[in-house]
Amino acid sequence: AAQPVPPFVLGGNRYDQTQFSGRLAHIQELIDMRTLLTTDEEVTAAQKLLADFKERGALPADADDAAMWNAQRVVSSVIHEPTGEKMFLPGRMSMFVPVNVPIAAGLLMSKSVAAGAFWQWVNQTYNVVNNYVNRAGPNVEYGPLAQSYALAVSSALSVVVGVGKLLQAFPALTTFGPFVPYLATITAGTCNVGFARMDEMKNGIEVCDKDGNKIGLSVAAGKIAVFKTVTTRSMFLPIFPLVIPPVVMKAVLATGVIAAGTPLAVVVELGTIAACMSVGLPAALALQPLQMELEVSSLEPAFQGLKSSDGSALTHVYASKGM
Repeated sequence: AAQPVPPFVLGGNRYDQTQFSGRLAHIQELIDMRTLLTTDEEVTAAQKLLADFKERGALPADADDAAMWNAQRVVSSVIHEPTGEKMFLPGRMSMFVPVNVPIAAGLLMSKSVAAGAFWQWVNQTYNVVNNYVNRAGPNVEYGPLAQSYALAVSSALSVVVGVGKLLQAFPALTTFGPFVPYLATITAGTCNVGFARMDEMKNGIEVCDKDGNKIGLSVAAGKIAVFKTVTTRSMFLPIFPLVIPPVVMKAVLATGVIAAGTPLAVVVELGTIAACMSVGLPAALALQPLQMELEVSSLEPAFQGLKSSDGSALTHVYASKGM
């Protein structure tokens, strides 16, 4: 049976974000590739519905709860909330899987250090675009962003070249060769996220109370947001496209049913990568709520001793983690 539609809450969530299943359902809506076909007219209509609801404090006459939740989904998947601007299409999370499948395939199928280096460069070029588009703050410092790109690329290439030489010197270690792309990716990915979102760690991100009232910028919250993104996006997510497929392919090839290097083997590997990425992306993003609930005691002194709108002591604040 279909799940009942909960009453619409502006800025709220249709699914229970305290549960992994609820966060997963929310993420699957945001990364739905069909949102790439959303027209400007559809976005404008959705924004008008939300504006009408905000002005009236109730459902518009021509919309029900389901329509309002859908309008909010449309806006969230296309518009960058901190800036209110339309997100650059290649950097949206709905493009993550279609872009990363060929990149992961290139990383795993590289037969030379040069090929591995090329695909790491492609990977980190895309990552810096994605991190910029999905940042939690409204502003970005382009100097650190350029540093992010340079450091991510150089660190990835260093791992690829360094491990390549190590495997040549010690052939017994070739068993670990298939995991070089993962090691290079998590090293570079951590640098990439950190520098691309340096502004959040230096100047902070907006925090608000439970009613959505803005309180101010918190550097502590910015650092927490970046750290949580690194653990989920840079470390956990790459396991799916870069660690699981080599293990699966080794088992498949061991059966003798498919020969290595054949077109069928390539198709099976691409299918495995696509399946792992399709499962891994929403799972990784759903590990942590996109909207962080933070204890005031973990933030700067300026946030201590504040009162809520009802006069009670403010104990928790909320901030966007970013994706």
